[in-house]
Amino acid sequence: MKITLQRTSPNYKQKLSTHRIMRDLAIGLMVIVAYSLYFYYYNYPTNEPLIAAALIYVVSIVVGVATEAVWGLIHKTNVLEQIKNGFPIITSVIFALTLPIGTPLYVVAIGSFVSIFLGKLVFGGFGNNIFNPALVGRVLVHLSFGDKLLPYVNGMAGAQGIVDITSTATPATMLAGTNWMGGADFSYTLMDLLTGTHGGTLGETCIWLILLVGVVLALRRVFDARIPVAYLGTVLILSGVYAIMNGLDLFTYPVMHLCIGGVVFGAIFMATDPVTSPTSPLGKIIYGIGLGFLTMIIRLKANYPEGVLFSILMMNMLTPLIDSFILGRTNTRIVKQWATIGVCLAVSIGCVFGAE
Repeated sequence: MKITLQRTSPNYKQKLSTHRIMRDLAIGLMVIVAYSLYFYYYNYPTNEPLIAAALIYVVSIVVGVATEAVWGLIHKTNVLEQIKNGFPIITSVIFALTLPIGTPLYVVAIGSFVSIFLGKLVFGGFGNNIFNPALVGRVLVHLSFGDKLLPYVNGMAGAQGIVDITSTATPATMLAGTNWMGGADFSYTLMDLLTGTHGGTLGETCIWLILLVGVVLALRRVFDARIPVAYLGTVLILSGVYAIMNGLDLFTYPVMHLCIGGVVFGAIFMATDPVTSPTSPLGKIIYGIGLGFLTMIIRLKANYPEGVLFSILMMNMLTPLIDSFILGRTNTRIVKQWATIGVCLAVSIGCVFGAE
């Protein structure tokens, strides 16, 4: 297996046109957005959830585009070209999809601004950022306004606007409350998790649809399927090991981990960012394994019940290191490459065995 790749600027990591890739990505995101709006329209008797979701999208996009435009004006560049080549709408929509429906609009605006400005523009614009821009904004609002990120709004439980706080707990929070064992205290079924009938972020609305969109985008070569396959596969393997250790159902438990906390959305739409992920095929696999490992370690051993956001940001930081070790060295025997993958998985499994 001979792989010859040369490190280029981030804009040109893929042979396909950047605009074509971003166009296909935008269409995929719009499918998820449209379904989330339909979900809140169809499942609740009042309009408050639908309006809240729509306003989150609108505010995030308007602030993101305005930030990009002002940057162009300050630097005396063509504003339309700045917006066209900076793709702020993509970043703003991804950021909005990482938010729960009860997020106040001022928090949405702050996060969207930070995503574009601190996550991308201060590094030199699209193609030069070292972190996924949408995640930079999401982590900031999580750390600064964590108590404002609510998975419900008035009117979600019925026409009288009565909201049962316990029923709106996110599946990740509820499962963490059972020491990640599940059981009777975990009230969600696999069908609830797959169809998104629970509190969570807008991007968690429908797992099966996100997977379907991901398959189409991978076939369209919008991203390399190695990253999400390695990421989701590692989550399944590590949660399966944990299930065996604790006498849990070997099928239901791993799938449940896959369906909670935005793992699938993160694997499809954020971890695959070509600017912040490794270049070589083997590097992408190691990157995906690292994502799955960090996600599960944060879930099982940290005080925070979710690890997708932080795992992607941490692996973004390690991308140059992975490329420096892998790039130019992947023309070795395939046995050595598989051995490298096996070692990464073995180390990950060993760490999970230590989870209590």
